[in-house]
Amino acid sequence: MIDRYLKSLFSLALGVMALFYVAHNIANWAAAEQFFTYTTGRVGHEAYPVDLLPVPSAPMIWVAMLLVFALELGAGVMLVLGAFTLWRARTLDDAKFERAKLFSKIGIGCAVLNWWGLFQGLAVAGFQLWQAPLGAGPFYGSFFFGAMNMMLLIYLSQRDNASTPFRD
Repeated sequence: MIDRYLKSLFSLALGVMALFYVAHNIANWAAAEQFFTYTTGRVGHEAYPVDLLPVPSAPMIWVAMLLVFALELGAGVMLVLGAFTLWRARTLDDAKFERAKLFSKIGIGCAVLNWWGLFQGLAVAGFQLWQAPLGAGPFYGSFFFGAMNMMLLIYLSQRDNASTPFRD
């Protein structure tokens, strides 16, 4: 039964983190736009000066920002909704609890797509974010936040048995 409580609480924690990320990004819209422009503009690319991806235009920067922010918002909302759904289902039978994991799994999917797909895959590998002097924070942060979500997905995907000890 303790796993049911923990799965709900961990979903809530990661959901709130994602909502903080998107709230800070929106509150700092102009700075975020400058950062996206900076990190995709090849500043500080002395180690590997040849980039395979073109420098994006201003409208493409906005598209990228909106996609990142939408995935952060989706991750946060779905994980928080998933946390409450899991909490409500914590005393139900095993099949119903398994179905209650849906929103958390969708939220995790949004998070992993954002922080590993867009940040690690596109920004770090494609635009070589790792070379930019200001790229270290997002490089490491996106890896760790993506990893936290993948660890939650693994834990969440483990089947629970409502008849385990410490059932209330």
